[in-house]
Amino acid sequence: MAESIRDGRGRSVSFGQKSNVAATAPKWVLDNGAYRSFLGRLQSAVRANNRPAVVRLVRLPLRVNFAGGAWTYRDAKSILADYDRIFTSKVKQAIAAQRFENLFGRDQGVMIGDGAVWFDHTCRNTSCSPPGPVRISAINP
Repeated sequence: MAESIRDGRGRSVSFGQKSNVAATAPKWVLDNGAYRSFLGRLQSAVRANNRPAVVRLVRLPLRVNFAGGAWTYRDAKSILADYDRIFTSKVKQAIAAQRFENLFGRDQGVMIGDGAVWFDHTCRNTSCSPPGPVRISAINP
């Protein structure tokens, strides 16, 4: 059974869900047009194999959790050089298959698939008010 609490931004957060496949996105995700827009742009860029457009949707530094350990990418050029290693077929399939209304959200952001990609608003200041643009914060290929 899922438990619900409030995160640091006052959003309701559900824990205890195994997968977002049958989940319904939290209200704070559904009510945020920036998340819907971001997911659409990301899916379009991935489907078109527009690598520069995908990389523009990444927040730097980007954490990528590879099987052998985590790596931090500090610039777009490095992400482009390792694009196929980061955006594996598994990651791209998860992005393409994700339905907006089934996104999973918690205090760490919003998740695509079973954790393949995490994204959220960037913060321009310590209070994160107003929130910045939505960007990918972590990838788990």
